[in-house]
Amino acid sequence: MKKYFIIAAAAALALASCAKFETYTSVDNELKPITFTNYAPKALAKADADFYASGNTLIADAEFGVWGWSTNNGTAFAGTGTNFFANWYTVIYQSGGNTTGSSNDYTTDGLRYWPSGDTPKWLSFCAYYPKNGSGITPPAAGLGAYTFTAQTSAAAMVDFMVSDVVADQTYDTRNSNPGTNSGTDGTVALTFRHMLTKVVFQFKKSDVDAVVTVTGASLSGIFKTNTLTTSYNGTATDAYDASKTVKTWGTANTAQAYTVAVPSAALTTTAVSSGNDANDIFLMVPQTIAADQQKLTISWTVQSGSDPAIANEATVDLYDMLDSSSNHINWAKNQYVIYTITVGPHPIYFTATVAGWDGPTNGFYTVD
Repeated sequence: MKKYFIIAAAAALALASCAKFETYTSVDNELKPITFTNYAPKALAKADADFYASGNTLIADAEFGVWGWSTNNGTAFAGTGTNFFANWYTVIYQSGGNTTGSSNDYTTDGLRYWPSGDTPKWLSFCAYYPKNGSGITPPAAGLGAYTFTAQTSAAAMVDFMVSDVVADQTYDTRNSNPGTNSGTDGTVALTFRHMLTKVVFQFKKSDVDAVVTVTGASLSGIFKTNTLTTSYNGTATDAYDASKTVKTWGTANTAQAYTVAVPSAALTTTAVSSGNDANDIFLMVPQTIAADQQKLTISWTVQSGSDPAIANEATVDLYDMLDSSSNHINWAKNQYVIYTITVGPHPIYFTATVAGWDGPTNGFYTVD
C-alpha cells in the first residue's frame, strides 16, 4: 500500500509540472476606507454666517472634526484608548450624503482605513461640528473640555454640536451590536446633538388702535463663554440623548451686550421677528437666568391719528419673563426659547362728571 501511495504522489507531481494552477485569497478589507454619515435629531440652525441647514443633515462643504480610538478586539471602549487618528480628523460633508471627500490636517491622502485581519481592533468615534466655526476650542484628547465663546452678533453665531460616541466598531459592525455583520460598508453613522440654547425674540402690540413701531432692542448681561465637559464611561447616561456619552456645561461667564433685530413694519397683534434668520436667531451658551442680570431694553414709538409719535423706552429682566406655567426660564442645551414681547401702550381715556351746583345763595329785598 505504501508503494502505491508513492507512485500516485509521483504521478500527481508530474501532472502538476504540465499545468499551472494558481489561487488567490483577497484580504482587501485592510484597504476599506472609513466614511461617515451624519444626523441631527432636530433641524440645524446655523454654523457661521455662510452655513445654514433647513433639515436634519449638514449642508454641503460643512466640516466636522472626528476623533478615533482603537482597542483590542473584544475590549469595550471605556472613554480612553489608543488614538487612531494623529489629531482631529477633518471631514467635509459632501452634498448627497456620504462624506467620501475627506481631508486631514497632517496628511494628504484624505482617508483612514479600517483595521483588518481575523481579530481586527475595534474603533470608537466621537465628533464635533463645525470644525471651521469660530469660538470653539476642542479638547486635545477627543473627550474632555470644550471651551466655547458665542460671537458678538447673531449673524455670526455657530450651531455648536457634539456627537454621541459610536463605540466598538469594525468594518462590518452594526453600530448598536458589535460583531454583527450589518453590511454597513464601513460607514460610521454619527448623531450630532445641539449643545447651545436657541433664543428668538418676537414682538406684537396689544389690541389698541394705534401705530406701534419698535425702533430698537438690545440685550445686556448675557454670558457668552462656557465650558462643555464630555466623557464616556460605558454606563452613564445623559438626560438629553440617553446615550453613554455625557455632555455637561459648567458655569457661564463674561457678560456681553447684543443687538436684537426688530420688525421694520409697525406691529400687529401677531407676534413676529424681523424676518431675517441670520439676525433673529441667537445661539447662546447655556446659563442661569438670574434676577437683575440678563436684561432686554426696548424702544418704540406710538402714534395716534395725525398726532406726533411719542417715543418710549423700557428695560426688563429676562428673569421676569415666565413660561406658560409661570416658571422662570433657564437656558439649557438643545432648548429653544421664544420670548414674545407685547408692546401695549395705555390709551388715554376720559370720563366726565358734572359737579353739582353750589347751594343757593338767597338774596332778599323788599319793594314797597
